[in-house]
Amino acid sequence: MVAAGAGAAGLLSHRRDAIAPEAPESSPPSSTPTIVPTQTSPRVGGSQTIAAAARFNFDTFDAQRTGEPSVVEVLGRTHSRLLQWENGKLAGDLAGRWETPDEGALILHLNPAARWQPKAPLNGRAVTGADIVAHLERALELAKSDTAPRAQRSWAYGSIASVDSPGENTARIRLVRRDPFMLDTLASEFALVQAPEAVASFAELWPKQDSDHVVGSGPWLFDWADDGLKFTAWREGHRKPLLDQLFVVEPKDAAQRFADGSLDELTVFDRREAARLRTIPGGTQTVRPQREVIMSSFFIGAPPWNQPELLAAFSSALNRQWLVKALFGGRAEACGPVPPALFTAPGRAADLSGLPGYGPWDERAAADARRRWEAAGGLGLGPVMIDFPSVFDPLYSASSIVIEQLNGVLGPQFRAAVETYATISKRVVDGYYGRGRAAAWFGWGPPMTSPDANRFVAEVYEPGSPGQRVVGGSGLSAPIDSKLVASAGFGGVLHWVLPVQDVFRKAGVSGPAPTPFWDQHLDYQRSNS
Repeated sequence: MVAAGAGAAGLLSHRRDAIAPEAPESSPPSSTPTIVPTQTSPRVGGSQTIAAAARFNFDTFDAQRTGEPSVVEVLGRTHSRLLQWENGKLAGDLAGRWETPDEGALILHLNPAARWQPKAPLNGRAVTGADIVAHLERALELAKSDTAPRAQRSWAYGSIASVDSPGENTARIRLVRRDPFMLDTLASEFALVQAPEAVASFAELWPKQDSDHVVGSGPWLFDWADDGLKFTAWREGHRKPLLDQLFVVEPKDAAQRFADGSLDELTVFDRREAARLRTIPGGTQTVRPQREVIMSSFFIGAPPWNQPELLAAFSSALNRQWLVKALFGGRAEACGPVPPALFTAPGRAADLSGLPGYGPWDERAAADARRRWEAAGGLGLGPVMIDFPSVFDPLYSASSIVIEQLNGVLGPQFRAAVETYATISKRVVDGYYGRGRAAAWFGWGPPMTSPDANRFVAEVYEPGSPGQRVVGGSGLSAPIDSKLVASAGFGGVLHWVLPVQDVFRKAGVSGPAPTPFWDQHLDYQRSNS
């Protein structure tokens, strides 16, 4: 539900007072592609047809002007980033290695095997430091113009003072302030590097979505197919695909196509379809967490939600184990203050066991929630209004399920309203859910913008962070753990559950482990084993 990202847009925006990039590990990532190990060597050649996780919605093939995840279905395979997220860690891509000679500089050493694809106007030439300078300078220019979509997170480049190329295969970034998340920014969803000649030739034409205008440095050449996207292996660059061809189609009728053997992989949202597909012998099944957490937020800078015990009562009443079953039929996992899908995420398992709303759901847990609510004066609030987004309800019947639970556990004072996400988003930013109002909202939050849990914590909970400014909080000082967040009224943000989807693959089909983030660049590892 990517459209739901507007629901709490202010909660996950980039902090402007960040500090400098940390040096990479002593052993920088190898420029040689890493193949997922198997018992036998993967077979080179063949093709696969996979279903995209969502319907296509293309606006342009300009990576620096789009906010559509569908565009990454194309450019994530045809283009490269300077760095990439792989197996939970930042790894090199166009930048085979990097160094930080001082706190104000980051030097990127390009992989010497990186080349632009053999299409005009690039014609297979090597990727150079000057290309990176032109790309980043355009990013800075677009950030100043404020014309890029919000999903671009253009402000994340605000710590860059200048860019230059001290050598043909190097690019240097000078910083105006220390920024520990600069490497993460260079690996972000839309940080796909475009060649200056491509920008000059196609910038005005990219909205036409002509496949001839897609020229990157990634492992796949793109063309349109009759029923979706067609990618052909290009093995002259720094990543060498195993498959000869990869087809990506929309998810329409995907379950039936998988059942009849014409689809090799799909992501399933409907649990009834998942149950049917499990009966097909020989395949494999895994899960992919969504990028959007089910959450609520409260303005904690004024009554009534400035009492942490009221939010603890909310958290207790909407017990995570109960929500997973009642709302998603088990197809979700409990979400702590830091979503469990994030890499290096603190606050998992044992750290959550003692928090209100995370243990087993029984009469004792219900009584504890009621006690907290009454002790904090919850009964005196009168009617409490909970807004539910219209894309969430009535599809999931969330309003009836959640309101019935709150009224049954805390007392018959909760009311539901179904609103658009635009309305809810504006109310979040305006502090409507608080400031003397007994009101809150419940629904999908914005997409997680980075796999890095440290960045999430910095942007949601630290003093002066965008998240704390929106909820009127004073923030929490590092080190931050889940129990500290809970004791401080959850920082005004209650994360409930993270839905998951089933991923099915046919027998003999291999591919990278699915993640909720942009991982199309890993499709060069796919093979018919």
